[in-house]
Amino acid sequence: MAEKAGHNEQCSLSSNAQKKERKEWTVMNLFVQAYRNFPTIADIKKSERPDFIVDTPKKRIGVEVTELKYDRDDSEFNMRAHEDFLNQLMDIALEKYQRAVQDSMLPLVVDVQFSDRISPLVATANNKEAEKADLIRTGLAEEIAVIVADNMPMATGKQYIVDRTSKYGDQRLPMLVERILITNVSGLLKDHLWFASISTRVKPLSIESVVQRIKDKDQKLSGYATDCDEQWLLIVQNSFLMSAHYDPVAANKALRHRYPTRFDRVLVFERSQAKVSELKILK
Repeated sequence: MAEKAGHNEQCSLSSNAQKKERKEWTVMNLFVQAYRNFPTIADIKKSERPDFIVDTPKKRIGVEVTELKYDRDDSEFNMRAHEDFLNQLMDIALEKYQRAVQDSMLPLVVDVQFSDRISPLVATANNKEAEKADLIRTGLAEEIAVIVADNMPMATGKQYIVDRTSKYGDQRLPMLVERILITNVSGLLKDHLWFASISTRVKPLSIESVVQRIKDKDQKLSGYATDCDEQWLLIVQNSFLMSAHYDPVAANKALRHRYPTRFDRVLVFERSQAKVSELKILK
């Protein structure tokens, strides 16, 4: 039995790693399409340090991808458990959607913003609460799958936002979901990409948050591939998920600021808006 359990755990880890890599590839493809200065001729390969290697006729570029996340102060909050809970929820939602919709091969990017009330209690459920957490996860996944199926944009590049400002959203959105952004990416991407607001709030774009991400990655740069002519840092953020926490004044200051870094380029990718901003740097 122990041998079988170990095999199942290995398969699960392999499956999760594959899903993670598919999502990373999709984010990278979205970035390539959004960034006008990306090399026209490029061979992109998945790597470890950095996340991607881009070979062009003239140079080799390493691309490290990171995200802005909301930092919680409460020490009892288990971020890893919360991430796992929401990732599993979105995987279940996508599976249910694909089983129910005949046109499920039409690739969609789906961003779901969850209410703060979903954490930390639900995401960090102990053994006694595990059954309740599973029911909540499955129920939310089913409702999200139905909402996406009911609001599937048919034209490439078309976006639908489901929130409480519309009659449909007000009646159909679960209490633990704030809004859902659905984008048709047929012809642009091959796979679906369904995201959760991993930490319930994306950390607001500010000079301080960008400095923190650059500093964290600068410290690891010495361990990256040494045969790259340039190293890029791609900071992914989703202003759609920021809600009332988004400060446009602070965000604009962050985009105009000049940052000390060892990277050759630092780029901010607003995933939901398909917008890339190149930051000014000090070498």
